[in-house]
Amino acid sequence: MTIRAGLIFLFATFGLCHAALAEDAPTRMFTNNFGTLEVPVNPRCVVSLHDFSVTSQLLELGVTPCGSAGRKRLWADTLYRGSSGRYDTSAIRYIGTHQAPDIETIAALKPDLILGLSYHEPLRDKLSLVAPVVLLPVREKDIRSYAAELADLTNRRARFEELANEYDTLVEGFRRRVPDAAKITITPMEIYRDSFRIIGRGGIEQVIADFGLGHVPAVEGSSQDIPYSLERLSDFDSDFIIDTYEASLDEEAETRVFRTTRQWQSLFAVRNRQFLYLNRSRYGETLGGLIGSATLLFSHIGEREVLRQAD
Repeated sequence: MTIRAGLIFLFATFGLCHAALAEDAPTRMFTNNFGTLEVPVNPRCVVSLHDFSVTSQLLELGVTPCGSAGRKRLWADTLYRGSSGRYDTSAIRYIGTHQAPDIETIAALKPDLILGLSYHEPLRDKLSLVAPVVLLPVREKDIRSYAAELADLTNRRARFEELANEYDTLVEGFRRRVPDAAKITITPMEIYRDSFRIIGRGGIEQVIADFGLGHVPAVEGSSQDIPYSLERLSDFDSDFIIDTYEASLDEEAETRVFRTTRQWQSLFAVRNRQFLYLNRSRYGETLGGLIGSATLLFSHIGEREVLRQAD
């Protein structure tokens, strides 16, 4: 028996083939850059293959997934990044990690819609035996674009528009208050024990762009995939530096040594108390995350006296 045949037998045994589930439920066609698929008009049980990017956005839109990827810790509650501590996640079933979701657990939930990211493509055929699988352009498009697709899939367009309008109001307000924003430079980074990367977590890079803030040349020519050594730190010296942390992982303690080095302490932003350390679970890659990050930057840059290296 082939693996595919075995999966079909397993799901059929549990009465889980999505063709049977959708027999009496109205469906429609949904199209995005990953293809066209028949999906339920009113999904009743949505499984999320990524907690930080998908589950948190679903909850912001008012949809509680029946199952979600997350992090399972020994003798502790499951952690759904970006959602735990902010929403009631007690009704969500843990379905494994986002790198290795458990197909049998997903099947047992009898979902009628499964949502993942582009790197879940290798699992698509197997999971499609359970329910329609929609891959979202979280890494290929901006946050607003994929949030709009989620809102469309779950009939939460009105809630999406509320969040989008709130964010647009913040952007417009900042641009009015800081007309010379391009002259203020920001470097978003992620610090490790002895290196750093140029990464804007939680959509912070999108907020920086929408606010019209600037970068030093080194940031413009950098790559997110390259770890930089401590010796390169001065190349990224900016008016503001932003790093993010995961509150549950004690990352601040792990990077303490880095932040006591001469190179770090000599940075303009550090010397002038313009280093911002943001909780990336509170401000994730969602519309609400954009609103949170925008509110923080508005407060730290638009509503205080800012020091600039060029002054």
